[in-house]
Amino acid sequence: MISLHLRHGPHFLLCLPSLLPSLQQPELNTSYSSRRPLLLVSTAVSSLHLAAMATREPAPSSSEHGTPDAAQPRRPRVLLAASGSVAAIKFEVLCHVFAEWADVRAVATASSLHFIDRASLPSGVALYTDDDEWSRWRKVGDEVLHIELRKWADAMVIAPLSANTLAKVAGGLCDNLLTCVVRAWDYSKPVYVAPAMNTFMWNNPFTARHLDVVRELGMSLIPPVTKRLACGDYGNGAMAEPSEMCRIVGLFFGPQHI
Repeated sequence: MISLHLRHGPHFLLCLPSLLPSLQQPELNTSYSSRRPLLLVSTAVSSLHLAAMATREPAPSSSEHGTPDAAQPRRPRVLLAASGSVAAIKFEVLCHVFAEWADVRAVATASSLHFIDRASLPSGVALYTDDDEWSRWRKVGDEVLHIELRKWADAMVIAPLSANTLAKVAGGLCDNLLTCVVRAWDYSKPVYVAPAMNTFMWNNPFTARHLDVVRELGMSLIPPVTKRLACGDYGNGAMAEPSEMCRIVGLFFGPQHI
């Protein structure tokens, strides 16, 4: 490497090979970082210092150390939450489709565990329950699970959202892990809710009021669909398909995720 110490004045093009014959036919490193523009310098040069510095091996890239490239973007982080609707039987499917392009953590209420097959969840997807909220805390200064999940996630999806949990969220209650996460949520990050309930419950006036509240909070509704329900009735109230929810949430993170 050569350093030049020059004074100001009119400019001309300095031809370094004429000054240093030994550099007339160098072996050039054509990498992007080694290319340099032509140098314009002053004609009123009172002093010119050319110092050859010992060449050094380039610093190894982070990939050579087994660490990820700083330019490589991380995967989106999605917190999936299930409440106590029979539609929670599809929760493991929901986890699988999201895990294809996102880092997933899951939260389940006590009643939703009646319908979730924990053994069928994708490997690497941690499922947290109310028991974890209490068992992980021992003393002042320990992490609080619902706060840590809120900090970790880029987005939250509550699917299924039962009539009971909808009423809790609309009323600001926080009596389990799921509702505590919602109560602590940063609404600069999206929350999607996918209700699932019987048609009579869906058509109840309280449901309309509660949906108005969650919309005012900034949550996005993924509406239910009309089909044959688990109870045998035909009507609106069935949870949207996991693939459709994945598509809708993926739009927030970019078209490469849909």
